[in-house]
Amino acid sequence: EMKKLHRFFREATRTQDILPKTDAVEDLSVSSNVSSSLDKPSQALIQDMDGLPVPSVTVQVKIKALSALQSFKLSICVQPPLAVTEDRFALEPMGVGSTKVVAFSAFLNGRYPPADLTGDIIVSYSSPTGVPQVLQSRFSLPLALVCVPSSPAKNTKFKITVDTNQPPVDLSSIFREFSAKTEDKDGSSLAFQLLSGTKVTVVASKTSQRYRIQSDSFEDIWLVVKELLQRFDQHFAKLGIKDFRKSFSGSLPLQDYFLSVDHHFQLRVSAQQYQDLLSERAVQFRAIQRRLLTRFKDKTPAPLQNLDTLLEATYSQVMALAEAAEDNRALLEQAFVRLRSATHLLVLLLSLWQGLTPDQTAILEATLLPLLRDTPQLGWEESCDAAVSHLLRSCLSQSPKDQATTLAQTGGLVLGLPQDTARLKKHIALLCDRIGKGGRLTLASDANVQVPAQVQNLAAPGGVETIAEVAGDGEEMEPPQEITKFIKKKQPSKKVKKEKEKKVASTEPSEATVQEVAGGAQEAIKEAKKERKESSKDKKESRKDSSKEEAKKESKKESSSSKEKKESSKEKKERDKEMEGKDIGDKKVSRKSSVKVKEKTKEPEAEET
Repeated sequence: EMKKLHRFFREATRTQDILPKTDAVEDLSVSSNVSSSLDKPSQALIQDMDGLPVPSVTVQVKIKALSALQSFKLSICVQPPLAVTEDRFALEPMGVGSTKVVAFSAFLNGRYPPADLTGDIIVSYSSPTGVPQVLQSRFSLPLALVCVPSSPAKNTKFKITVDTNQPPVDLSSIFREFSAKTEDKDGSSLAFQLLSGTKVTVVASKTSQRYRIQSDSFEDIWLVVKELLQRFDQHFAKLGIKDFRKSFSGSLPLQDYFLSVDHHFQLRVSAQQYQDLLSERAVQFRAIQRRLLTRFKDKTPAPLQNLDTLLEATYSQVMALAEAAEDNRALLEQAFVRLRSATHLLVLLLSLWQGLTPDQTAILEATLLPLLRDTPQLGWEESCDAAVSHLLRSCLSQSPKDQATTLAQTGGLVLGLPQDTARLKKHIALLCDRIGKGGRLTLASDANVQVPAQVQNLAAPGGVETIAEVAGDGEEMEPPQEITKFIKKKQPSKKVKKEKEKKVASTEPSEATVQEVAGGAQEAIKEAKKERKESSKDKKESRKDSSKEEAKKESKKESSSSKEKKESSKEKKERDKEMEGKDIGDKKVSRKSSVKVKEKTKEPEAEET
């Protein structure tokens, strides 16, 4: 029963949700509608980028109350560099069945594409019972918000090929909003120009079922590939084709991905250097200020000795470093967004390469993208390295022993900015290699691993060992194997003991020491015999009985270890015999005495009796 209960607890802890389940009946419903046409005029803060107009699109959020609600607040979150005209709304209390519509415009507010075109709508309110509630909804922005149609590029640096199991599709029928302005009329190629200036070209093969996406920027391929695959799924779903498959058979572009990783890391190192230099110049600036203030307060001031010039130069250095640090921060934000785009693309290629399920893809994406924001205290490199290392030691581990010991690990190293990215790149390459060899990405992979008992006790709450089950009524507990040996076996005779001693003498090198101890023990026995004759017969019988009981106890204890240290026990017996006034129970023989010494000491006793 205890084993079944422990198994139930383990399954419950593995499958339980981190967040509590929402109620079946909600107090309100939230829906969003993205306009199919762009705004005229555009609501963007930046009207044009490199001669290209920056568009905006209107998003309407409809809120319907199913009960009387109060304290309404609505928040809009989009991924940088996307922005909205208004991101916070304070709404009035709503009655049962009332509806409100909130509209805002989204646009691009930076000279680089975002990593994701989705946005989140978060509504916080108070239920009729006064309990605060939060409801979240998601919307997707169109691809036309960040790119415009263009002419195809012939020579590009990065290329990705996606295979399908269906005949090639006319690209102009899938991207109707871009096909009107394209130069290619047969629909075999389509080009997109991002507002940042990069071109991405999609080419459909006429003879095979392949599509090639190419560009001069590795990170900018992500949005076009994602949109292409989504429209493929929608197109074949409308046609009623359920067995549509897409795959990637090329080599993973890890080296191109590592370029984005190194660029982001170098900007983080530069940010740390700017921070250190700013701290030094700030300390210097305050020290010069203190000296100047003390001289200005003095009634008989000394010459300034160019302290004012030094103060002005230090101030200019502080301002220059602050501006450089701010520029580096903007570049770091851009590099992190581009790194996220490259990581999304790598995750997509891995899922197409090995045919990962949506759950496995979600685990891989959470591993390689553990952060949505990059901060000086916690950056992407150390967070990603810790997550990848955990996968390599758990579900992607090659040895069950390493996977089992990972379950008992409760702590880890403190995350910090690494010295370089060599370790991270090695772990990512190893992760891709193990996934390519058939590794399973799952959070419950430890269920198939035989965990040692010690690790189970460590992983169990409290780390306490389980208590052995007691036999039920009417059942006798079997004695241990070590005890049964002595119960079943008979004690050998003296002749057999002598023959065994002669055989052991040729193999044991420490027999000389045993004989010396035995000789001293024999002399001590003779003296003890004389004292026994003077004592009464009753004491002799009681001592013989006690010696027999002690010999039996010693034989049981000494059988567990045959190579323990050999010491003489007869010296302690003499002391016990001289102390006649003491209790017989106080007489204890050393547990480390030798069996062979006792056998030799018993022989003179038998001759005298």
